[in-house]
Amino acid sequence: MLLIFVFLLKLLDNKTNNKHICLIEIFINFLPIATITTMKRKLLFPFFALFLSLASQNIFAQNQTSVGAFMAMPVGKFKSTDLKEGGFAKNGWGIVLDTKSPLKNFPKGLSFYSHSTFQWNAMDTKTMEEKFTKELGYRTEISDSKYSPILTTVGPSYDFPVSDKVSFGVNGTAGIIFNNTKAFSVTVYDNNNVVLVKELFNFDGNIAFAYSFGAQVKFVVIPDVFAISLYGDYTGAKQKTDISSQSSSTEAFQSLNYLNFGVKLVMTKPAGS
Repeated sequence: MLLIFVFLLKLLDNKTNNKHICLIEIFINFLPIATITTMKRKLLFPFFALFLSLASQNIFAQNQTSVGAFMAMPVGKFKSTDLKEGGFAKNGWGIVLDTKSPLKNFPKGLSFYSHSTFQWNAMDTKTMEEKFTKELGYRTEISDSKYSPILTTVGPSYDFPVSDKVSFGVNGTAGIIFNNTKAFSVTVYDNNNVVLVKELFNFDGNIAFAYSFGAQVKFVVIPDVFAISLYGDYTGAKQKTDISSQSSSTEAFQSLNYLNFGVKLVMTKPAGS
């Protein structure tokens, strides 16, 4: 809380001198979050087009493709409402696309696994307002915002049968993540309800390394054709971010940690087809 106290003194001093508060330094330390620039958006779609193209080929004798939906649950600093390090992320939803391909000449059950997700997590701006109002001593309003992490990872998976129609699997993957965060505005009022400052904050995030590990239980519905799986996984990453407002800009880091739990529909291609 020492950083909060220091910034409070500085903000109050700025108010006394020129009636203007620059909030960018608060967000440097208290709210390090990210977005994708227009250029990175242009690079994103070719990347996924390439990924989907590779996934559709029989490079690894692919035999499973899964699509589904999940509940996205932030944990750790990503979920935290601590002003110094918290991301204020709330529970959300997402979609998943996976492929699994048996590795030839390796033990049975070992596969090459690709895992891609896109999710939405609203930001708890109401709690942020309360925290900033309390620490600044002035009423603060923050517009709605949300996180939209996009993840693609690859790695090994291993499945073993529990019964004729039930199997259990584990996996560990690594890859890249984009954390797209909606820009939002911050307005601070004095005790007479006069606006001291109103600024729009934009968050430009870099591509970051990400890792994930998880488990699933698969239930065969139609042998060699269709199955349903219940799964859960954990993802972790740390992303460098450029934060800018009308008055200043700087760099910070965002911790991205979340648990996903969901259901997937598994389409199976019989071996040798």
